[in-house]
Amino acid sequence: MQDPDWDAARALFPVFRNWAHLNTATFGPMPHTAVRAMTEHFSARDESASTQFLSWFDRLDQIREKLARLIGAAADDIGFCPNAGTALSWLLHGIDWNSGDEILALDHEFPNNIYAPLLLDAKGVRFRPVPSPPGPFDADYFLDAVGPRTRLVILSSVNYSNGMRAPLAELAPELRRRGVLLCVDATQSVGALRYDVRTTPADFLVVHGYKWMLGPAGAGFFYAPSETREWLFPTVVSWRSHKGWREHEQLHHGRPELTGSAAMYEGGVQAFALLFALETSLDLILECGPAAIERRALQLARETREVLASYGARPLGTANRADASQIVTALTPGRDPAVLCKALQARRVAVSARQGTLRVSLHFFNNRQDLQRLSEGLAA
Repeated sequence: MQDPDWDAARALFPVFRNWAHLNTATFGPMPHTAVRAMTEHFSARDESASTQFLSWFDRLDQIREKLARLIGAAADDIGFCPNAGTALSWLLHGIDWNSGDEILALDHEFPNNIYAPLLLDAKGVRFRPVPSPPGPFDADYFLDAVGPRTRLVILSSVNYSNGMRAPLAELAPELRRRGVLLCVDATQSVGALRYDVRTTPADFLVVHGYKWMLGPAGAGFFYAPSETREWLFPTVVSWRSHKGWREHEQLHHGRPELTGSAAMYEGGVQAFALLFALETSLDLILECGPAAIERRALQLARETREVLASYGARPLGTANRADASQIVTALTPGRDPAVLCKALQARRVAVSARQGTLRVSLHFFNNRQDLQRLSEGLAA
């Protein structure tokens, strides 16, 4: 199968006029088409005096269908959220906790996934961090920590601080068999790595689109399958909670009959411009093909490891491990990675420092020219 025209895709991103952008794990760049989508929406508001606002919700439903296609879900399973932390809170505060229930996550999880569970202690819920594995992250390592009171497991599909890929395809079915809920934060993978809920089931999955989905901050989505929607009560209620909300000229004024789809968790009016911008990036990802994007991102990551190692850095893990991802982290002996990061940024090479390592994150628009600039910056 022929690869997409990566050079043509790269040309959509203005940031590459001046930068070697190797930092999508912090903020992904947006294509100029995304900015145009936002301005077109605001212009349309003025031209129509917003009288066509129901059509904006129709377009959101089209975006749901595209997101569903991306992760192998149904459109009714997809809802929108302003960020991953908000969606996680909807889940945590919609569960009917019992005193003594337990939540597990890795000790080096993204802070969202630690802070929120710890604040449930007033309900008698215990948060128990699992030490990050010293070697490859295999499913049995984490399953050994699951106990009789474990109610929920929260895991990132790819860890933000070390690039470690969680073995979710093995973990998810076994957690389901044991009756343990699984929440996946896929913000650091979806858009770059494939995720299919049909083969890797989750009870709840959330993605903030400003990283690998290449959208603006404030545009995210979550996946809540029908089995989850049967018991997860919405904690945000709005005029769109009632199934007849589109009859806006005669809104219902009694107890709402919930829509039943994942949209019932969203709340009211959405951030249309941000989501329309996300759609343009989503279209690009679907056009290039998730499988082709994953192959390219992982190949660039392998080449990045070689560049870093050639200058004495020590990349964590190995390129061939099952938990390797498009995020490369490395120890930098004798150099503070935060100082090194700033020195590279001064040369217009965008990378980041996390938890004592230098982090370089690769997407389909990166190329060997970017890696050459990284090499030159390290040499300097």
